[in-house]
Amino acid sequence: MIKTVINFFKSIVDEAKKVVWPNRDTVTRHSVMVIITVVISILAVAGIDYVFQKLLLLTLNQG
Repeated sequence: MIKTVINFFKSIVDEAKKVVWPNRDTVTRHSVMVIITVVISILAVAGIDYVFQKLLLLTLNQG
């Protein structure tokens, strides 16, 4: 049982040594892409919400 646990933790250390961290330029580029995507998504959802709000108010005011 103890040998199995020790082998498990050794395999964790071995896998952790294989991790390749991105450099600063890659992290910056990906962060900017995520921020731009989020902003575009927010604007799209806000635009759709605005249109539906106006259509709903138009419908309720005519009734």
